[in-house]
Amino acid sequence: MTVYGEVAPGFEPVHLAFAKGQALDPGGAQLAVYQGGVKVVDLWTGNDPIRGRAYDANGFGILMSATKALTATVVHLLSERGDIDIDAPVCNYWTEFAQNGKSNITIKMVLMHTSGCCAFPVESGIVVREVLDLPRVIRCLEEMAPFWEPGTRMLYAPYTYGFILGEVVHRITGKTIGTVFREEIASPLDLNLWIGGFPEDKEAAFVPSMPRIPQFASPDKSGTGSNPVPSQPVLDMSNPLVAAYVAPLSTTDTPAFLNTREAHVAEIPAANGIGDARSLAKFYAHLIGEVDGKPRILKKETLQRVTKTQTDGIPTASPFELLYKLDSFRIALGYEKRCQSGQPMIGESSFGHAGSGGRLGFADIESDLAVAYICNNPLWTFGTPDSRWMPWMEELQKIALEGTK
Repeated sequence: MTVYGEVAPGFEPVHLAFAKGQALDPGGAQLAVYQGGVKVVDLWTGNDPIRGRAYDANGFGILMSATKALTATVVHLLSERGDIDIDAPVCNYWTEFAQNGKSNITIKMVLMHTSGCCAFPVESGIVVREVLDLPRVIRCLEEMAPFWEPGTRMLYAPYTYGFILGEVVHRITGKTIGTVFREEIASPLDLNLWIGGFPEDKEAAFVPSMPRIPQFASPDKSGTGSNPVPSQPVLDMSNPLVAAYVAPLSTTDTPAFLNTREAHVAEIPAANGIGDARSLAKFYAHLIGEVDGKPRILKKETLQRVTKTQTDGIPTASPFELLYKLDSFRIALGYEKRCQSGQPMIGESSFGHAGSGGRLGFADIESDLAVAYICNNPLWTFGTPDSRWMPWMEELQKIALEGTK
């Protein structure tokens, strides 16, 4: 296997580590890193077996839930301007959302995954492909009742997070959240990142996600690409929350659906961002500082506030305690935080977001590192670090540690 690209002096171990992590992966990946606003790692390797070609530097991939950080950033940008108060109830901006016990749900609760609206109720019939019907999605969110008392429990919201925040942005600006992201962030900063509205003339460069396959059965201790299989507790499907939550997560249809043109045009603000590793890393570099003479996205004081961990000590909604252990899922205001058993990142000042299958973007404020990894082979299992990440992640941790001495 050949790794292409370049690294800056001092980052040579990252090149070797990236090759190690991808050694047994039949798919491909890109890895990009910025430090101090300068690109220091730009690597790619592997294959696009669906289209029968190499996975190259200019390929675009689906970001999955790494999209959530883009969506959160739009909200914080509007908040910084005084257009949104994240401590205010959602219904202050979207009146119809107040139905059925949701009048006290704040935007902050949505960002923290504590709103109680973590999934579409089973009776809505919305699983995966149905999210393309936005009026149906919005109507469901307006009419549903929260699964628990808002603010008292936490459970990661795969899809609803993005649609709720997206509708708030739409009510305030008259534009979709993808449009605001493109106009306010991606275009001015020359980022090849989209939340919906992926240009048709770029479809030829899209790298489809490979089918989801069963996780490897043996624990991986070598960093060669196998992931351990977590023990799965038996869940009672007669429980309305369990039934609603498990439905979209148990289907194998999601990768195929997100490969379609219709899914690329639509806006699914929690899951269907598209981009390359260079642009995702540059996005995070712009969150922590200037890049190429262009300004940071958020003020320093805003970033410090929105990247503080919010969920430590908040219990997971029952009966998902075994799936979402407190040490494998920590959330700031829309960004994931470092947790050794899930997304180790660099250190306590790290923030970002992973995406299903192994996509990952994050920044570390103290070391001034901004990192992005995009892949087409959905191997990663939530709650355990992707073993493809770990070799190069450990090298970046060493580089960060050296920089503090």
